Amino acid sequence: MTAGVAALADQLARGETTSAALTETFLARIAERDKSINSFITVTGELARNAAAESDRRRAAKMARGPLDGVPIALKDNIDLAGVPTTAGIEARRKRVSATDAPVTARLKAAGAVILGKLNMHEGAHGATTANEAYGFCHNPDRRGFTPGGSSGGSGAAVAAGLCAAALGTDTLGSIRIPSSFCGIAGLKPTRGLVSARGVVPLAWSLDHVGPMAPKAADLSLMLEVIAGRDSADSYSAHTPAPINFALEGLSSLKGLRLGRVAIDGTVDPDVASGYEAALALLTRLGAEIVAADLDGFDHAQLRSKALLVIEADLALIHAEDLEKSPAGFTQIFRDGIEFGVKQSAPKLAAAYEAIRAVGPIAARLFASVDALVTPTTPVPAFSFEQPMPKTITAFTAFANYAGAPAVSVPMGFTKDRLPMGLQVTGRPFADMTALRIAAAYEQAAGWDMRPAD
Repeated sequence: MTAGVAALADQLARGETTSAALTETFLARIAERDKSINSFITVTGELARNAAAESDRRRAAKMARGPLDGVPIALKDNIDLAGVPTTAGIEARRKRVSATDAPVTARLKAAGAVILGKLNMHEGAHGATTANEAYGFCHNPDRRGFTPGGSSGGSGAAVAAGLCAAALGTDTLGSIRIPSSFCGIAGLKPTRGLVSARGVVPLAWSLDHVGPMAPKAADLSLMLEVIAGRDSADSYSAHTPAPINFALEGLSSLKGLRLGRVAIDGTVDPDVASGYEAALALLTRLGAEIVAADLDGFDHAQLRSKALLVIEADLALIHAEDLEKSPAGFTQIFRDGIEFGVKQSAPKLAAAYEAIRAVGPIAARLFASVDALVTPTTPVPAFSFEQPMPKTITAFTAFANYAGAPAVSVPMGFTKDRLPMGLQVTGRPFADMTALRIAAAYEQAAGWDMRPAD
């Protein structure tokens, strides 16, 4: 893992390096290291070099656009970048060149960020392993042959391997936070509607979110400040109830904060369970009051099947034209999922939407009694591509998608087998910065060195 956005922004501001030098360093790393990881689908070297040169000219003229100006980042390949294919990890979209930038891409460009390329992902974002048959499996930088998580697996792997300072991912049931946990980095799923999802190939319109992934929580804050904002052309874009202060000041004390904890059962890996207990003990030493979370009425297993129904029904509409024209451009498992969605009755689909909507009141009751919910990010660490994906993989992450709440994952150390683990902090809707500040306080106090072994 390399320096993140905050550290590189500081170096650029001090004149210790240039955007051109940083960009060449990252492009060289991609050429050398990504052969074994396969985190990039497309590298936009010429675009990046041109943007870096422009950034350096602005800094020389003392007209830098902010901390992101000149910092090299990358995009998950379901986010539009003008003039570059947006594959969404789907073979049928291999040559689908985007005519315009997605709003999040445009915001990053306007802030002066240098875009290095487009990142590997699970096919259509419909999975959590990034075992992509069309563009090649993306490997965990800590363990070749192991998943980096998904669907934003390329984003997690690229950040962890030091191939970009930060990346954007998308998250429907946990697709930013799962790879963040598996790869030992930080990742944020913002409040629903805080960041525009227009110009992104969707998985499920009502559950999709776009968010940043980076080495540290401070990097997430800098990224969020740039990409957040009202988009009147996005029907899910939200008006914030009050202006958000994006400054992330490290909390030396969590005194006065009540944090909800969850009970751990046998589906949670023993090392993850031990790491979680140690994290709660550290949060207590930082001054937080830890209480049992009131999640009565929330049943992950029941809601998972309903969420998958919604996702696969949406996919049937999203990809209808491509499926008709080039069905061979999709894997059989992807087509099977869509076929399942097509066959479900309208009343069954309506019941699924209602079950998801009912999580809102559960979340409101929870956040009336606690400032945030703290859980493991995933119940298991990364696993081999030869192993089946556990059905419990979204057990802790999906709640935030259903509730539209912000959730951040930061490293929680390693298992005995040296696989990264993540701690998740879920906050009230629009309390993104509260969740980030709690996560940053833990991150700073824990002091984990999450650099991949090699």
